[in-house]
Amino acid sequence: MIDLTAVSQGLDLLFQWQVLLFIFIGLLVGIILGAIPGVSGTLGIALMLPLTYHMQPIDAIMFLSAIFTGSVYSGGVTAIMLNIPGAPGAVATTLDGYPMTKNGRQNEALGAGLMSSVIGCLIGYMVIFIFLEPLGNLVLAFQAPEMLMLTVFALSIISTVKGSVSKTLIVGFLGLLLGSIGATAFGRARGTFGEAALYEGIQLVPALMGLLAISELFFLIQRKFITGEGTGNVQKSFTPILKGMKLVVKQKLNVIRSTFIGVIIGLLPAAGSTVASLVSYSQAQTFSKNKSNFGKGEPAGLVAAETANNGSESGGMATMLTFGIPGGSATAVLMAAFMIHGLSPGPFLVRDHMDMTYAVIIGNFLQGILLIGIGVLFIWYFSKVVLVPTRLLIPIVTIFCFLGAFSVRGIYLDVILTLGFALIALIMRKLDYPIIALLLGLILGGTIDGELTRTMVMYEGQYWSLLQRPIFTGMLVVTIILFLVPSIQTVLNKRKENNEVKQDTSM
Repeated sequence: MIDLTAVSQGLDLLFQWQVLLFIFIGLLVGIILGAIPGVSGTLGIALMLPLTYHMQPIDAIMFLSAIFTGSVYSGGVTAIMLNIPGAPGAVATTLDGYPMTKNGRQNEALGAGLMSSVIGCLIGYMVIFIFLEPLGNLVLAFQAPEMLMLTVFALSIISTVKGSVSKTLIVGFLGLLLGSIGATAFGRARGTFGEAALYEGIQLVPALMGLLAISELFFLIQRKFITGEGTGNVQKSFTPILKGMKLVVKQKLNVIRSTFIGVIIGLLPAAGSTVASLVSYSQAQTFSKNKSNFGKGEPAGLVAAETANNGSESGGMATMLTFGIPGGSATAVLMAAFMIHGLSPGPFLVRDHMDMTYAVIIGNFLQGILLIGIGVLFIWYFSKVVLVPTRLLIPIVTIFCFLGAFSVRGIYLDVILTLGFALIALIMRKLDYPIIALLLGLILGGTIDGELTRTMVMYEGQYWSLLQRPIFTGMLVVTIILFLVPSIQTVLNKRKENNEVKQDTSM
């Protein structure tokens, strides 16, 4: 039930000139920081947090949340232009965004990414605004078994990866093993080889920089520009940006489905934007009529990934506001900002400061609207990256990648890991092994390990009781179907080809 009095008070808090100014500045700062490889929204918020100590609570919260919104969006920009996810949530964006850039369609891809981000943000916060209490109750239904199945469900995208099934499974399981390095759920070290820095596990930023960014630079050396030997086929006008934005509006079903996937998964603690974008991408491919185009520059895949990525932001914010549980590292820092200013996220915030709760939700909705204008100007200039010769671009990107990997924890091991993953990716690409399968396993391995351990402890010796949980059972059935569908389709296609060959020979 919407409290109209609290909404009115929240609007009074929000619509002050200094608050709007801080939102605008925050979006600019977030977009710039998010476009730097390795600098995520979490780091951007943490860097700016000390500047907000003497601000009014609404000014500080809106400034920091705007940085979060801007960085989530611009992380997809670098994923499209340079195959470098600005954050783990933009991994799925690289699958079709970067191929579009290599085909000279970077402006169209950037326009589609911007509109997807804006729509995902707007619809997401609108849903949270209307259904704040019911969605909060939904979160309580997800415990360890449901979180386990959700993560396994996200792995279903592995079944859609093109190429040899055996190679995909091999690198997928290798990724799961790498993702399980570090402390177990009981606090014991595993797979660290005595290296204390690995107790926290392999950090995602060094892995992303090595597997996607540095490995791509080895192949860019052979070209004069990102798009090939020249820039004659590159989109240089403003029209393709508008074309990409219109393309998103036409994909209504894809956008709505992806937004709701993003919001629901974003509501779940520890799930986050990475799982949301991967699940959304997988579903977009499942329901698409152009399945074979995914991974080659299919706009629908880009739209699904970016919409869910930004939709999950609203879900994570709602969980933090209503339960005091951060949905990810960025919302954890935002939660600290609330506490610094005397506000305690959770039931007491909703009970005692409902005006502030609505002000934050409406303020983030406003950020999505402002993002359109700021984002268009940003991508118009950032799209010129494809015009930079690779002999200049490669050393600049390499330096930023290593600085980004080092900035996570400030230790040289992460730089070494970046180099190691780059070499692994280079060998895999030469032998035609899918890098995305390794990356998915690495991202989801730790979560699967932890939730599996908790589930086994909860249902020790009574695992059949898990089937009495409706959400768990439903997701289990859907996941099995998704893993089997590609194999069934392959068998049917082979039979169809054999029948056609027999008909030709009989004639």
